[in-house]
Amino acid sequence: MRGKRMNCDFEKALVIAQKEFADHLWSPIFLSLLGTLIIAIFAVTYREVLQTELYSQIGQIPVPSSAVLEGFYSTSLMMTWFGPLVGIALSFDSVIKERKSASLNVLLTHPVFRDTIILGKMLGAVLLLLVVMLASSGISLGTIILLLGAKVSAMELSRIAVWFILTFLYALVFLGIGLVCSIYVREATDSLVYNIVIWLTLSIMFSWILTFLSYSLEPVVSAGVQDITDSLLALSPMHHYAELSTGKTGLGWGAGGGSYGRDSMEGILDIRFTLAQWLKEFWTNLVVLFIAPLILLIAAYLKFLREDISA
Repeated sequence: MRGKRMNCDFEKALVIAQKEFADHLWSPIFLSLLGTLIIAIFAVTYREVLQTELYSQIGQIPVPSSAVLEGFYSTSLMMTWFGPLVGIALSFDSVIKERKSASLNVLLTHPVFRDTIILGKMLGAVLLLLVVMLASSGISLGTIILLLGAKVSAMELSRIAVWFILTFLYALVFLGIGLVCSIYVREATDSLVYNIVIWLTLSIMFSWILTFLSYSLEPVVSAGVQDITDSLLALSPMHHYAELSTGKTGLGWGAGGGSYGRDSMEGILDIRFTLAQWLKEFWTNLVVLFIAPLILLIAAYLKFLREDISA
């Protein structure tokens, strides 16, 4: 009997997930954001291809010594900015809109449990996020192949696959934040504002904030300022994504320019180092990027089970 109930609940969760997927997919806000993301990725990839051709003409080969992987450095910068916005767009009003329309109350008059509802909503949003990340990666790779006429090796595909997982996890963090806000906050506008502030603080302006903080603390704290800023870096998912994908500590405002030609590892796209060496160097960042969205989704799940969902 328990097995039957679990199968039935999973089927109902899939139905809710399909509805969630379709609702977001045809949302004007989401479609506008997706179109902007596609154009931005194509533009930066095209620019990177032109720079790669220039490097080859003057006899310089930039890290990571691969024309295919080179384009993904700029794509990493775009995903630092747009990836969180996609996650936010898929979740900031996920529960609020249902509460406002009282559809959650209607659902619960049927034999559907709260855990089935929230699991269905999570599944629909996560699947659509996965589709968006796949499309973004495909556009970047397709542009590089089309313009350079380059062949993609198995090694390059493996690096791109890992880069894709990292980008997906980074965006998933903000999907989790948006879902938590959607459960705690009563108004969609408030939820959106909170999510945008979090995105600006943790991703776009985080490097600038830390730089400003270090200069402010330097006259007051004679020693340990660098240790303080290094500890604060761990609070930003952008920092962990930046190190894993490009080897930089940040990709937002004030994070600095490129650093091609350094002896240090330039993230997963740097083919001078093996995957084992990359994992040894950045395993703590990887653990954080895996655990952070999991904690947020579990928090949203548990809060929803205890939440008053009446309008």
